[in-house]
Amino acid sequence: MKKVFLTTMFVIMATTAFSQITIKPGVRAGVNLSNITNTNFDDKTDFYIGVFAEFNFANFYALQPELNYTRQGADSKFPGELDIEIQYISLAVANKFSPFKGLGLHFIAGPAINIKVDDNLDNSFSSLEGFDILIFGGVGYNFPFDLSVEARYNLGIIDIFGSNVNNSSPIDEVLLNKVIQIGATYKFDF
Repeated sequence: MKKVFLTTMFVIMATTAFSQITIKPGVRAGVNLSNITNTNFDDKTDFYIGVFAEFNFANFYALQPELNYTRQGADSKFPGELDIEIQYISLAVANKFSPFKGLGLHFIAGPAINIKVDDNLDNSFSSLEGFDILIFGGVGYNFPFDLSVEARYNLGIIDIFGSNVNNSSPIDEVLLNKVIQIGATYKFDF
């Protein structure tokens, strides 16, 4: 009898918890300020654009899978030298925390994988890795009309030229993507 009661309570709690999940699709776009660690390049200003689906599991937590197109790299300090431009398709999983009920402030953290779709480097000069794994964190603000603004910091953990694959490079020689993203999102309420 005790097992039946516990099973029934578990089913009721699970049904109640999952019945309150809301899903909202949306779009996001903004500006990338990117660079590459351990180089003398200047920041490159470019853009990102993407789509997402926000799964609200509770008032304070939402899971947001994203598919983004992002352009990043670095600009040379000297005219006539090569600027680095890398284009990625990014698959991200954003965890959004809203600890202050009634306030639109939220915090974002999560992992992503960037798959390179193009770059401006000649293969005879150097070969870039075909992917990058990164972690990101940030802060945002939700307005009452489904518009949000947010800022994120993304840091790659794979050397973009592949030198940390064999662990032969010291950490101060590893070349990682670093990107500040500032933009807006809009959620559709169907």
